[in-house]
Order: sequence, then structure tokens, then C-alpha cells
Amino acid sequence: MGNSSSICSDRNAVSSINDNGSPVYPTAYNSSCNSANVQTTKNQNQNHHQHIYKTTIPVNEHETADSCMNGGTIAQHQRNNNDVINIKPNESCCCATSNNNTTGTNFKNIQTETTTVRSSQRNKNHTTTTKTATTIEYELSNGIAKLCKISTSRIAEEPTSDSVESKSSCVCNDTKLTPLLSSTDLENLNKNLNTINEFNQKLNSNVNKSINYQQRANYSMDCKEFSKLNGNDDERDCIGLHGTAGESDVPGKISGLEHLKNKKYNKGLAFCLEERQLLGIHGLLPAVVKTEEEQVTHSLILLNRLENNLDKYMYLSDLAERNERLFYKVLASDVSKMMPIVYTPTVGLACQNFSKIFTHPKGMYITLNDSGHIYDVLKNWPETDVRAIVVTDGERILGLGDLGANGMGIPVGKLSLYTALAGIKPSQCLPITLDVGTNNQSLRDDLLYVGLRRNRLSGVVYDEFIDEFMHAVVRRFGQNCLIQFEDFGNANAFRLLAKYRDNFCTFNDDIQGTASVALAGILSSLKIKDTALKENTILFFGAGEAALGIAGLCLMALIDNGLTEEEAKKRIWMVDSKGLIVVDRPKGGLTSHKLRFAQNHEPIDCLAEVVKAVKPTVLIGAAAVGGAFTQDILESMALYNDIPIIFALSNPTDKAECTAEEAYTHTKGTCIFASGSPFQPVEYNGKLLHPGQGNNSYIFPGVALGVICAGMLTIPEEIFLIAAEKLASLCTPSDLAKGSLYPPLHKITKCSVEIAISVMDYAYKNGLATVRPEPADKAKFIRAQMYNPNYQPTFPKTWLQKL
Repeated sequence: MGNSSSICSDRNAVSSINDNGSPVYPTAYNSSCNSANVQTTKNQNQNHHQHIYKTTIPVNEHETADSCMNGGTIAQHQRNNNDVINIKPNESCCCATSNNNTTGTNFKNIQTETTTVRSSQRNKNHTTTTKTATTIEYELSNGIAKLCKISTSRIAEEPTSDSVESKSSCVCNDTKLTPLLSSTDLENLNKNLNTINEFNQKLNSNVNKSINYQQRANYSMDCKEFSKLNGNDDERDCIGLHGTAGESDVPGKISGLEHLKNKKYNKGLAFCLEERQLLGIHGLLPAVVKTEEEQVTHSLILLNRLENNLDKYMYLSDLAERNERLFYKVLASDVSKMMPIVYTPTVGLACQNFSKIFTHPKGMYITLNDSGHIYDVLKNWPETDVRAIVVTDGERILGLGDLGANGMGIPVGKLSLYTALAGIKPSQCLPITLDVGTNNQSLRDDLLYVGLRRNRLSGVVYDEFIDEFMHAVVRRFGQNCLIQFEDFGNANAFRLLAKYRDNFCTFNDDIQGTASVALAGILSSLKIKDTALKENTILFFGAGEAALGIAGLCLMALIDNGLTEEEAKKRIWMVDSKGLIVVDRPKGGLTSHKLRFAQNHEPIDCLAEVVKAVKPTVLIGAAAVGGAFTQDILESMALYNDIPIIFALSNPTDKAECTAEEAYTHTKGTCIFASGSPFQPVEYNGKLLHPGQGNNSYIFPGVALGVICAGMLTIPEEIFLIAAEKLASLCTPSDLAKGSLYPPLHKITKCSVEIAISVMDYAYKNGLATVRPEPADKAKFIRAQMYNPNYQPTFPKTWLQKL
């Protein structure tokens, strides 16, 4: 190797002793070679450059009884049992290098070649204090680190006249072997070289590697345990990448009358005369032929005739089952008006009455009685190209509690927004309710209830049921099928997210989506106040999924803002049902998630007193306790802050901690206000103030769109920080001037595309994307995947055949 490589000592690659006395080892970040200081040669037999790096690691001083040996050859090796490299006399060995195909280097069998340096003969044994330094030489070739040599130098503090420094020149007595490199040092070096390899392999990934990764990922999930239940051995229905563009429909799949009955193809009165005649449906429709715009206008007239939102919800739900494209055209006609009907707050009312208004089956219901056969149940879904699943077990629907199977309204509503706001095709969306019973006695006694009439499943059996479901989804739809957890109980939500996030394409919108949209609102409000995030103190009322999720993302943002974790935690305070969350709280009730934010402070039971003690600049409500932000609390916020930030994020509207009018009135119009449910603008002292709606719909559709378009297999937490920052950047000065912290709802689809682009950028930069090649124009690529609500041609294209 010496003839084909040049040895370099970059200033970043030379280690030293750090403040705690430990060696500084080479890492993926300090091993890069400065091109100005490094000579590079090309191997004649290879098409890549080779760099040799030297890293010197000082080791502890040793007091040894040295005896000089004429011409002795020194060698070092590792004992079989002690994991320590020692010096032994008169043994020789050869240089060892790692295999080019291996990711790391195994140090347990390393033997190194050292150079003998002859010293003058001494007349007698004597004791000297020596300092030992081990030099590690390793090669970086195409981003892969390979160990070349470990050599040792020893410097005597009491040198002889013949030699001040001898390279491994003094040999320890056989009876007292001196460690040169401890097992801990070797282990650290091994880990850091492995880190170099992993880091550089990600950076140097190419198309073939990415596709292979996708294939391996689809096989890596162990489905054998569950597939054997069906008599198969790790059978998979979806392997490899999905298609990326166009409609997946087969032209000859349906014909004739089915075009009227199937919601995907039905055009209603928009079928032209030719279509009606060729399909054999002429005479089954009135004579009039309407345009799409006329149909939308007709639908809006019918919708506006209805007096209450639940009736409007039912009308739109029925329209979606009759004419799918017209339904999404109606939603797109006025997003700001339609969103409160198809989602919060009306969806909460719809869930409470779900069994009463149930007419058409939507999505899939998988019950605990299906244990062992969940995969077979999923096979009954008529679509095979499923990209996104929203799943709930109905235990904590919004702020309404355990609604059991009635919680299906949430997955249905979420996925309708996936399509309406991010263009994810409805055929690729699957709402699922896991019916494991309910602890709501009134539901079990309701004659119309559509779910299982039994107590809610819990414990090990529940975990096994969820685990079977997750693996069944991967087996049926592939590992890059997005699974969004929605409205699970607090006890399960954090636990399931932690269990599956590193191995499945999954996120929890209640925890992560809420956190992202809330952080975006905070970042926007800081533009109005002209302050940095780290200059603020945030107080949370509530310590459930939403509040803890927001607190966790705020912590990440504060650290990203330059604070240490401990400094960041001091700026986050939380209040739950037992009062201020503090260390060793006498009332208890501290879970591990809450303890993360426990402060060293005396206990305080009342929220109003906490506000006076902490004097927060930001007050966030996520406890689903309507009216919790009293006049006294709001006035205190205005007293301590020129511009207080107040978020009442709980849903539905009657669970909001305060209304927009109360917030503006009791702070004399000085506060920045946002809520989870929509509130109308408020006029105060002649100024019209527009409250922001911190709706998760700003976040989860765009995140899902980016994840699907990049083919991501996992979703790291950084995605939601990126989404929050992007959303805040999309809020214009004119939006901020009127008090709105988010872009107008009619721009929400544009926001989704922008967030999706940021998600894709992150995925490709960090080796998380599996769709290759990387699109040169990501915006254009994303829009090409999005759903087109306009009617498509009824008949396939035709062409003449040459004879």
C-alpha cells in the first residue's frame, strides 16, 4: 500500500486528549481530509483515490522495569481472554487490513507490524517512567475506512544518552506485561470507524444501492410468524417500489351500468349523449347534460339549504359515496368553509352520533375476534395499491373520550383531507378502525351501537393484536405503506409510537402533527414580537399526547436554537390535573414522559397561581377543559407581557380553553391568539383581529405526501420540525399584520406541496428516500402524483393498426 498511497496528517484527523483526559478518536466528522494539506495518489489497479490518515492516541503513563535487548523484535498482539493489546518479546506478525466489502473492522484479531529500533546496551536493569502513544493508521477509500496499522511509541522521561525516543524499543518483562491499548479504547475506535463507514455509505449511495435497499427493506420485516398462521412461509403481496404516476385503473375493468353505480366512475348528469349511448345507460338519466361547474353549483345549493352542520356532514358523506370526484370538487370550491364540516369541529359530533347516522360502510373494521386472521381481512379490501392508512382504536376521540367503533369518523375525515388538501389519490387511502371494545357503558347499552359490546381489550393480548395488524399491513401493502396512528389513548399512543417508529413508516398525528402545527404558530408569533424562541418561557395546560408532543418538539427547536437540553427544559413548564409538574410531586401522577419536563420547584395546584409564579410569555392549552383560561389568567398574561401568546388548541369548540373573543377582550387586544377549532374574526377597538387556527391539516397532508413521493420507510422526528419551520415561513407579512399565524385555508394545498418538497429534500439528503432517481424538479414530480378531481375520459384512447 505504501507505494500507492501517501500518508497525511490532517489537522482534523490528529487526535488529542480532551478535557476529561480521554483520547479523541477519529469520527465521521473529524476524519475528512483537507484537500489543501493532503497529497492524493491513484492506485494503478483501482479507479478510486486512497488517503491514509494518522491518528495518535496518547495512553496512560507506565512505570516499568525495562531491560534492553540487542536486536530484539517487538510485536504486539491481543490475548484471547483479556481483550488487551500487550507487548511481548521476540514475536513478529504482519499488517492486517479489513476487507473492502465490510462495513466495520473487527479488532479482536488484529496483529500489527512494528519497526525495531536498536538502543545501546545497558549494564543493568533500571526503572523509568515512560509515556506510551499508539498511532492508528487507516485508509479512507471511496468513503470506506480500512485499518492499516497500529504502532506504538514510548517516550521516557529519564532518557539515556543514546536515545531520547525509541519506537517500541523497550520490552516489558515476561512477568509484567504492560497494556498499550485497553479494551475500552479499542471498542471506541471500532465504533468510530464503523460510524465513518455508515456515514459515508449514506452520502455515496447510488441508484442501484437505493433500489437494493428498498428490496431488502421489504424483505427485512419478519412476517413469518404471522404468515404461518395462513399456511405460508413469509409470503409477501407487495415487494419493491410502487408506480409513481397516472391512474391505476384498468380500462376494461367495468362497463355499462357499473359506470353509474361505481363512485369512482360515476359522472351523474355530466355523462354526454355519446357516452350514455355507448355505455348502454341512455334513458336511465334525464335528458339534460350538465358541466362539472354546474354540478358543483347544484351541490352547493343543496348543501346550503341544510341548517345544521351534522346534516351537511351527512349530505357530503352521501355525495362521496355516489360521485367521488364531484365530492372533492365541492370541497375544493371553498376549503375554508368545507373543512369545519368534514373535519373539526363537526366530525366530533358525527362520531358521537356515528351509529345513528351510519348508512354506507366506509373503510375497514378489524375486531379482536379477527386475531390470527387480520391479513385475511385486509385482503378483502378491493384496492391493492394502498399508500396511506389512518387507524384508530377509538379510545380517545378528540376531547370526547372513548367512542369505540364510532371513532371511524376520524380516519374517514383525515383521509378525505389527505386527498382534498394534498392530492393523495382516494384509492390509495384506507381508513381502519380496530374494534377492541369500549369502556363507555352508555355505548354498550345503545341499541344502535355498531361496535363490539364488551370492555376494551388491554395488556399483552392488546399488544399482540396491534403487532399482528402492523405486520399484516406490511405483508399486504408493503413496508413503505404509511400508517398514521390517530386518537389512541395516552397510555398506548406514546408506547406504540416508540415501538414502531424505527421499523415502520408511521407517525402519530395527535403527538407529532399537533406539535408541528403548534410550533409553526409559535415561530410565526415570534416574528410579530421580534424575539427568538430561546428568549421565551412556555407554559402548557395539559400533559397528554398533544401537550407532550408540542413540548418535545419545542425542546428540539430550542436545542436547535443553540441551547443545551437542560437549558431548554428550564423554558418549558407543564400543568396537569394534579398541578404543576415538579420533581417529587407529593400528589404523584408523574409518568416517564411527564418527568422529562419536571421542574425543581415547589408544587402549585392552581393554573392561575402557576401563571403568576412562572410568568410565561406563551400559554398553550391542550387539556380539553373548556373555559380553563379564565379572565384572571388572561389578564395576568397581559400584565406580564406586552404581547402575550395564547393558544387554546383543544377540540371540539366547546372544549377550547377560551374563545377568541375572550382572549382579545381580557388582554385588551394585545394578545396573539390561535385555536384548534375555527373562530370568527373579532373586532376590538375598531380593529378586526383574525385568530389563527392551529389545525393539524396544515401539517399531516403535506408530510404524508412527501413521505409517499420519496418512498420513505421510516419518519424521523426531524421531519416535523422541518414541516413547522416551512409552514411558518409561508405565513406572509400581511397574514401576520392581521393577527393570523397561519396562511389562509384557501392556500392550504400550496402549503402541503411546499412541505412535501421540504420532506423530500430531507429524505434524499439523509439517505431515507427509496424512489430513484432523485427528481430534478421535486415540485413538478409531486404535482404529477396528485389526484385530479376532474372527470376522466370514459373510454380508452384508440389508434389505427398498420397492416
